[in-house]
Amino acid sequence: MTEGEFQEFMITVGYRYNEKLKFAFNSFEGFKTVIKFLEKKNRYSLTVKTGTSATAELKKRLKAYETEHKNYVTRARYSDRFIKINLKMTIDSDIDKEELKQLVHFMTELFKSEILEPLCEVCSRPRKTGLYIVGSEPAAICDKCLARKKRQYEIRKNKFIMKKQNMKLGLIGAVFGAIFGACVYILLYQFTPTFGAGGIIVIVPSFAGFVVTGKRATVKSALICAAISAVIFLTAEYLSMVASMAILIERNGGGIAVSEAIDVINSSFGDLSYIMPVIIDTSMGLGFMIIVGIIYFLKRAFTRPLKISNNIL
Repeated sequence: MTEGEFQEFMITVGYRYNEKLKFAFNSFEGFKTVIKFLEKKNRYSLTVKTGTSATAELKKRLKAYETEHKNYVTRARYSDRFIKINLKMTIDSDIDKEELKQLVHFMTELFKSEILEPLCEVCSRPRKTGLYIVGSEPAAICDKCLARKKRQYEIRKNKFIMKKQNMKLGLIGAVFGAIFGACVYILLYQFTPTFGAGGIIVIVPSFAGFVVTGKRATVKSALICAAISAVIFLTAEYLSMVASMAILIERNGGGIAVSEAIDVINSSFGDLSYIMPVIIDTSMGLGFMIIVGIIYFLKRAFTRPLKISNNIL
């Protein structure tokens, strides 16, 4: 079923549709039901927040529904005070429509059964709720929780807006942090295999240094920090090998000969058996840097204040 077909069909069974976020929604007997059109995951996903005094009976009904529609229902569960049901998205629109129709009918019968009560998704209390979009997710929220969330949003938004970035100081902090991490890495390199951990050891202090001195990080500053960290990490990798070779020469009675160690390392780059472990170690370090960068961006996404829409029902 195409998204357009899904939208048109859900309207015929009493649901409204949010085109931007691709979900159908409905309010019946106080229950706020959401059915998402998840084309990339090849399924339709229903969720509704609800409490029950008859958990065993509810799970029995869900199991019976899942068994009856086993060819199309991939999940029918009640957990964490949510009913969650997933339907396969087939290539036959008529089958999808029939299964969605059966799903809507099943949920309507559940809501009429009086074994359920609608709950607020924030406080999990049986209060009257509206349906709001928090960030990019729909949520049934009561008036008290809505007021509290809006206050939190305003406080965090104002705090976020009032932070002024100091790029120059931030870059100084980033460079200092990366160099500090590089020094730690060079030291550790002499005692134990690092298996690419140098990437993490360098980039984390670099990000931290920017945030401490620059006050506010942005996507641009994160990319700059990553570039600085990559250059310093590669430099640290080279210096680590030089230091290791210098120590080896000194142990063999050659004295401390840094220049000789540099010559040996430089000449070794033509030896594939020597350079391959270095390439692997360096690649792992850069890979770990990318992972840290992804975690950083996820952290930004989850810590930024989430805007709350008006009641869409």
